[in-house]
Amino acid sequence: MASNGWQKVGFVLWSRGFHFGFDTDGLKSRVGDLVAVRMEVPDEARAGTQGIFVWGRVVSINRYNPFFPYEAAQELSNEGLSLQDTILSNSRDQLEAGVLILGCSPADAGFKHLYPLTYPVQPAAEVLYPPAAAIKELLAGGIPGHTPLHIGTLIARQDVDIAISADRVVARHIAILAMTGGGKTVAARRILRELIEQGYPLLILDPHGDYLGLWQKREVFPGTTVKLLYPHIAMTEQNRHIVEILINKMTEGLTEPQREVLAESLTEVDPVEGESVLRYIKRLRESLGRKAGQASDKRKLPTLSVCRRQLGVVENRLERMELTNERMRQRLKQLQFEQMPDPQGRPEGIVAPKTVSILYLGGYDHLTQTTIASILLEALYEHRANLSNRIPPFLAVVEEAHTFIPSSREGTADVPSLETIRKLITEGRKFGTGLMLISQRPSRVDETILSQCNSFLILRLVNPRDQNFVKQIMENLSEQDARMLPGFGPGQGIISGQAVRFPLLVRITMDEDLIYTDLGDENFLEQARKWKPDKDAPVRARVADQVRQLSSLPERRPKGKKSGAGAAQTPTSKPRPLTPPLSPGGGEGARRAGEGAPRRAKAQPGFAGSELPLPDAERWEQVRQPFVKDSRAIGELEAATGLDWDRSRRSQKVSEFASLTWEKLKAAGLSNAKRDGLLRLLEAAHDGGNA
Repeated sequence: MASNGWQKVGFVLWSRGFHFGFDTDGLKSRVGDLVAVRMEVPDEARAGTQGIFVWGRVVSINRYNPFFPYEAAQELSNEGLSLQDTILSNSRDQLEAGVLILGCSPADAGFKHLYPLTYPVQPAAEVLYPPAAAIKELLAGGIPGHTPLHIGTLIARQDVDIAISADRVVARHIAILAMTGGGKTVAARRILRELIEQGYPLLILDPHGDYLGLWQKREVFPGTTVKLLYPHIAMTEQNRHIVEILINKMTEGLTEPQREVLAESLTEVDPVEGESVLRYIKRLRESLGRKAGQASDKRKLPTLSVCRRQLGVVENRLERMELTNERMRQRLKQLQFEQMPDPQGRPEGIVAPKTVSILYLGGYDHLTQTTIASILLEALYEHRANLSNRIPPFLAVVEEAHTFIPSSREGTADVPSLETIRKLITEGRKFGTGLMLISQRPSRVDETILSQCNSFLILRLVNPRDQNFVKQIMENLSEQDARMLPGFGPGQGIISGQAVRFPLLVRITMDEDLIYTDLGDENFLEQARKWKPDKDAPVRARVADQVRQLSSLPERRPKGKKSGAGAAQTPTSKPRPLTPPLSPGGGEGARRAGEGAPRRAKAQPGFAGSELPLPDAERWEQVRQPFVKDSRAIGELEAATGLDWDRSRRSQKVSEFASLTWEKLKAAGLSNAKRDGLLRLLEAAHDGGNA
């Protein structure tokens, strides 16, 4: 055998059930090695014998010295002696390896076929270390006719490549589980790269931007289209219920009478084709406002007011999250994002052959992320289930799976994506809708859904709760393998399930050419050394400080107080605009071009009794610059109103900002005093800009 590349590494000492042990020679064996035993067993007719190879994986190695008993060690310790001062030997170490039996192959028929072993391993038989070619043949036999996905090598044999079945990954679902830093993104990227090279359609839900680098490195995949999408929830007749879900999660919820009023409004206000949920909520609020103005029964006014106010809270939060997502995308100017197509009306814009669609969910809270995922996956699944042939089979990658499919212990009420993914994982296989679930906290993932995955790649796990959870859902994870989980290095783990022939210890190949670091650099020490204060920080601090002072203002102003210098007044129903006035026949462009001399507005009651004139065009531009450069300067004001100065500036609607602010503050239910003070922040910001 040795002449053919087979090396003897020891002799069988014992055999029990699916395990045997052997005395390994020196340091020739390591945990994770695949070994074989050549032996004779009765043939099928039981008239003679036939030769077989018994295959096994080394799962443990114990080392001891029979000539150095425990009592001797204790005596040396008590007397303070060294081993060299005695006649005891330290060169007679013995290593006993424990082996998990994987199956057997006929000795004269190659190694592609693996059968259960029905006869005990022969004691004193030679244990052999097989050549790489024999192991590759053995592993390839597990996926006959299937497309292989090369993911790495055996931990103990870097000369043996490991390939998993692409067909079983995309059709039977796979879970990748590891603690932070364990290499789950590296493993996912490796599998996705192999699928991309096969032209398989992929949809990636990316909450943190871990996969944005696939777009920047798209030249690595010639002929493949990589799309970076940002969320756009389009309203349809079927998904109006998401409005109530958003209200329940983003606010204190609604009472039964309030839910009835909302349900009535939902039926009265029909979605416009392609309309976003944010725009739809705005129209709902307008409808409720008209109802309140026309209500003959004044007892309904409080209910209408609460519904409108709760919708306003949702509207403001969605606007802020959209703004946050937009700002995060602006940081990545070298990447090109596009709006997510409507999955109902244009699914082929998301799923198509040789296309990778990455939905970037950064900036959105968990509820909104799960709502977007539910709408998207539900629509795409329906297209496949209806056999409409509009989109091909595809694999959906769900990063941070514990967010989208939380366990019952985490609270699953109103997590829209939970039921959607549950449907996909139980029925999606019939319609070519596969799932790759990735999580760093497996114990927080829904157990029913995770147990439906037919393949698992488990990398390093240290948390005992996560380890126990994995042992419960993986039927073929041995106790010895489970004990190895906390000791894995980055990119090392166990691959198990239908994607491979039997569980293997693997080292995942690192795709360094796909690493993208522009989104997050964890070299914080270097960042701290190079950090410089923001020159606009004093202006922002002044605005934020005034917002904090507003929180202590009284809810009501004393009535009957005369107006005068320094006296507070209730502002008019429409505040004066804080933009330069238009010259006759001129517009925003004419003002920029200098047509028409800027005029000063007639003095009128300002906010909180001030009588400040409107700024002219030149002064307005001077005042505006600090905020144009860094929109965080008015972050506190945006948080209070849900408005966006940058967006107003880009759309050339700056002149509407004051009136919009006024309407927003009225809708927020603030007292006149607080509305008055918040609006005065604009004047304070002017002063800060001029300073």
